[in-house]
Amino acid sequence: MKKRITAALTAAAMGIGMCTAVPGHAEETRKLRVMPLGDSITDGFTGQPVGGYRVTLWHLLEENGFADGIDMVGPQWGGDGIDPNHAGYSGYAIADIPNQRMGIYNFSEWLMQEYPADVVLLQIGTNDIISNYERDTMGERLELLVDVVLNALPADGLLYLSTIPYMDADVTTYTDAYTAEEMDQAVDDYNAQVRAIAEKKKAEGKPIALADINSVLTKDDLLDGVHPSAQGYEKMGKYWYGKLVEYLSRTGPVPPTDPEQPTDERFDAEPGDVYFDRNVDLLDIIQMQKYLHGLTNTIYAPQTGFPTDLITNTPWDLNDDGVLDIFDLGLLKRRVFEKNAS
Repeated sequence: MKKRITAALTAAAMGIGMCTAVPGHAEETRKLRVMPLGDSITDGFTGQPVGGYRVTLWHLLEENGFADGIDMVGPQWGGDGIDPNHAGYSGYAIADIPNQRMGIYNFSEWLMQEYPADVVLLQIGTNDIISNYERDTMGERLELLVDVVLNALPADGLLYLSTIPYMDADVTTYTDAYTAEEMDQAVDDYNAQVRAIAEKKKAEGKPIALADINSVLTKDDLLDGVHPSAQGYEKMGKYWYGKLVEYLSRTGPVPPTDPEQPTDERFDAEPGDVYFDRNVDLLDIIQMQKYLHGLTNTIYAPQTGFPTDLITNTPWDLNDDGVLDIFDLGLLKRRVFEKNAS
């Protein structure tokens, strides 16, 4: 299944249709299922824009050629010009708050069974703080929800567990239970619990990674002291796009971690090998697209560990015109497609 998803994303990134041929029948490659899960911030409350961060996220996926290989999933619907499905519930807490709010945990098993996902983007907890409900045990409630999601993921799936942004007690009308300092502390305390859960589950070998939305937004990015403005949602969308690209890089062809060649020997890289792993594949397409869209300031992927100063040629310049541009990207996509087709 992982191979079929990777093939679909490779085809999507190159802007082509693709299916895997099996003797006796043809089987379409399955899209990567992504579930945005959370409260009103996932829903996109305030309507600026309708769909919140999911609008920017989807447009970036489209612009970079990934949208055709991705299916957003969830029972909720909202957002113009994007894949509108999601699981964002305005007003919801982590778990039910008696006589106040409904909670996502309380229907999470049904949700994950009815809308299976490969990648889940989870941000929740803001409403628990607004309700000032048993804040010391928010982490315990969150861990119950996290366990349900993790147990439902496929073997190559991933849960991104996010911190929540600060709220502005001096502006919001949703609660008067805090001073500005007290609300900041409440968010800090909860985010510490989020980080601890992510670290604990990762140490247990669970498919989880921390996402830090708190580091992306400031109070100036809020419209009403709680929900992001258009500017804030745009920042979030760019951040989540980066996380999805990070996931795609992990699940695509894996670069060698222990290369055979000596690292002090100069050599020519294969044309198109901008990931510098002696392969030309989806990782190179992703890296070149990130560079052309300003998401990285180096064409070579630093995570491979290879010393890029040893390259004696310019593997990114596929048409030999001395310029890295969309024409090189087009040639790279063709090269990868022809390699996969052979």
